[in-house]
Amino acid sequence: MKNKYLKGAHLSERKVRELIKLFCDDLTATQIASITGISRITVNAYFKLIRTHIARFCEERNPLHISKGTLAFIPIDNTALGLENSGDGNRKPFYGIYRKDDHIHADKLPDLESEWLSDWMKGRIEEGTTIAEKHSLHIYKGIADFNNIRLHRINGAISNKNSQDEIDLFWNMLKSRLVKFRGLNGSTLYLHVKETEFRYNYRSSDIYEMLLDILHQQPLHTSKAMVARESIPGK
Repeated sequence: MKNKYLKGAHLSERKVRELIKLFCDDLTATQIASITGISRITVNAYFKLIRTHIARFCEERNPLHISKGTLAFIPIDNTALGLENSGDGNRKPFYGIYRKDDHIHADKLPDLESEWLSDWMKGRIEEGTTIAEKHSLHIYKGIADFNNIRLHRINGAISNKNSQDEIDLFWNMLKSRLVKFRGLNGSTLYLHVKETEFRYNYRSSDIYEMLLDILHQQPLHTSKAMVARESIPGK
């Protein structure tokens, strides 16, 4: 069946657009399967491809990955995408969060350790350490800890119940997704973080039309090879 969104797809273009629209409405795979009659396994497979495209879109607009007007980094494999299984059991990586030009950006900090971060935040470790410089920690206003479901406010960014900034609002959206998906699998956490980043930054836009435009320029099968080796997420 000819389908401009995914080469070799068994779904029609109309059905894929329906799935994308329901994805933009933030329905779960189970809900979409019930509405469309598409199997939950197939819905999840499309979800992973869509989220991979969203992740690329976000990374291409991340100022940290652009040097002198040139994109210096685009995730091109499972390791870069953060889809690999952690070598430390169920431990999830930290994510640094900062705001630039009215957009929120969240960066994976894969080798940051809890004990080191705690000491660094308490001033027990000098600012100019190799780890701090490697991760450009000076730019972040918050570091998300998905192991303890906690946002660490850093670099003078103080959060309180009476004064929430955009870092807090973004974190609250992330936490709500944790509840919605009953916890996030470490192997797909990166994609959910990037999806939330996309939804937050373009919350005043028509993300359905945005996604269609993204997929017109780069169809889903361009990401298919990347996720083919990954198991389908359970939620």
